[in-house]
Amino acid sequence: MYRRKSNYHNLIILVLDCVSVTISLMLANYIRSGHVFTSDNERMNFGLLLGGCLAAFLALHIFHNMYRDIFLRGPFHELLLIMGSNIFLFAGAAILLYFMGVLDAYSRLAFVYFLSLNSAFMFVVHQLWKRALPSLYWRLGQARKILLVADSFYASSLLAEIRGANSFYYDLGGIAVLDDPHSTSIDGIRIVARDENLIEYCQSASLDEVFVAVEEEHREMVIDKMNILAGMGIVIHYRIPVPELKGAGQKVLSQFGRFYTVTYASRMVPPGQLLIKRLMDLLGALVGCVILAVLTLILGPLIKLESPGPVFFSQKRVGRNGRIFKMYKFRSMYADAEERKKELMAQNEMKGLMFKMEHDPRITRIGAFMRKTSLDEFPQFINILMGDMSLVGTRPPTLDEFAMYSPYHKKRLSFRPGLTGMWQVSGRSDITDFEEIVQLDVEYIESWSVGLDIKILLKTVWEVARGKGAK
Repeated sequence: MYRRKSNYHNLIILVLDCVSVTISLMLANYIRSGHVFTSDNERMNFGLLLGGCLAAFLALHIFHNMYRDIFLRGPFHELLLIMGSNIFLFAGAAILLYFMGVLDAYSRLAFVYFLSLNSAFMFVVHQLWKRALPSLYWRLGQARKILLVADSFYASSLLAEIRGANSFYYDLGGIAVLDDPHSTSIDGIRIVARDENLIEYCQSASLDEVFVAVEEEHREMVIDKMNILAGMGIVIHYRIPVPELKGAGQKVLSQFGRFYTVTYASRMVPPGQLLIKRLMDLLGALVGCVILAVLTLILGPLIKLESPGPVFFSQKRVGRNGRIFKMYKFRSMYADAEERKKELMAQNEMKGLMFKMEHDPRITRIGAFMRKTSLDEFPQFINILMGDMSLVGTRPPTLDEFAMYSPYHKKRLSFRPGLTGMWQVSGRSDITDFEEIVQLDVEYIESWSVGLDIKILLKTVWEVARGKGAK
């Protein structure tokens, strides 16, 4: 699934700059007169001035987006741009106030103070923002993990483009060079795959997107591999030659530095819909964590009383596009459950790469109750809060299951894993074929919408109320 780039970070810094304008104007007024407001008339005048400044600033942003290349600008260039925008802001506000007939009510010296303070504040805010946002993306796991696939002709220039873009949006995992069997690195970046093992590498790697740039003579060699990668749910950007026309200064295509691309994805989703999904997750996780705290006080002593060991069980699972995370549950089995699983594999009731046993002897009595009522799942609200999981998605496989996946199976991981999903509300007790589960998960990914998530959540509540816990 392709998450289109959003401009929410530009909206945030726009709001921060508007706050800077407001604070600077208040400070300038205080420095000039020794007070902020002493009468309703002064308060009204300040409101008119602030409104004029913000209107001029927003007009500047609409007609000249000053944040477009903010991460490519150095400090000196940034300062010059901010000073220029503040002069425009001052001029625009003065024109508005002149036509309103109230320009003479304001101190010229206060304007000078305002321009100096606001330029300084905006410069500091922009520098801090440019340092904080990339780190925030990485800490929240929002950076897109990308692999470059190229031949010897394009490898170096492709690396130069991604370095020159200075984008916090991408986490470069390495480069695959298709026609160079000897080199181990290109311009300091490790070669992680070649023509013969590209599919194998992509199947096991944590990977969101692939950028492909090859000469025409290698195009057929890479098309078959792209078909397999698309089947995994990996987003593919394929470089296409685009002629430059002197009479047309603009082109409408995806762009990666100097390279123009066609983007292939099983589903392209607007950022706004994913934002709504994440807000739903956060709200649900906060409510779930409050309930979790109460359940821990009640269930914790019962779990330890029946079987010595920790109250919570954690296990490494494979999440979105191969990311590894720890999934949490209330412990519903005896402490040696993982060791005993090998002995019970012959009694597995599932056909395929999952394990299920109706009367599993590893489950404790309190564990059986928690599973029937789905109470053991509540610690996963911590995973949802951390961003590893979602309220609705596909169930994350174990590392052992993932190791046996075929390329097609990986497509079910192209979405953030969920506490519940299509499989759980489609008769999970009757499904014993792993391939059918994969089919349901892929159907969910390809038809996803916020409305579908709400429908699945309501069905899940109904299933749990009927005593058919969704796991």
